Amino acid sequence: MDLGRSLVKQGSPREGLAYLLQADELDPNNPEIQHDLACTYAEIEEYDLALQRFKRAISLKPDYSEALNNMGILYSKLKDWDNALACFKKVASDVLYKTPHFAYHNLGLVYYYKGDYPSAIENYQKAIKLAPSYVNVYYDLAASCEASNRYEEAIEAYKKAAILSPKSRQAEISLAKLYIRMGRKQDAKTTLKKMIEADPKSEAAAEASQLLESLK
Repeated sequence: MDLGRSLVKQGSPREGLAYLLQADELDPNNPEIQHDLACTYAEIEEYDLALQRFKRAISLKPDYSEALNNMGILYSKLKDWDNALACFKKVASDVLYKTPHFAYHNLGLVYYYKGDYPSAIENYQKAIKLAPSYVNVYYDLAASCEASNRYEEAIEAYKKAAILSPKSRQAEISLAKLYIRMGRKQDAKTTLKKMIEADPKSEAAAEASQLLESLK
């Protein structure tokens, strides 16, 4: 099992899979081996086999929230939103799950793709309450707020993301684009100029320069 895991982590999923299958032969009722097999099958895009192994892992260990969360991610990839929701809801309700903010973030993503933006925002906010420095959720919160025409909330989410990931600059680009959509061209110009001044030779500065030129 350990050898299989190591090979998968090193970028050799098919080689690792061979060892995980050997581990499964030796210990067929081990839920961790089933979970590792599921994740590996998912990585090589054998989705039906992955789902079979996830279900096997959960049947052996019904409170296996990590497996439920990863199965939910796979359902999301397959755009099977209802099954994804069922997985993430179970994970979020597990008081012993160590990273519930991931479950709420994933719930928010599913609701977003289903077009239920209020539910998406509600779950993103739950994730933020549990992990205020979890930067990824702020981008998705902003996107849902934009889709709901809740522009001021989107602005605040982008600003928070910019503070938490100052090197990325993606939040500032998104913020500037939102300002442009809102007709707040001066705010967009100010945001873009600050980006360019902060790191003139970066790719983000080049994109900011193009946006600034388009405003002219």
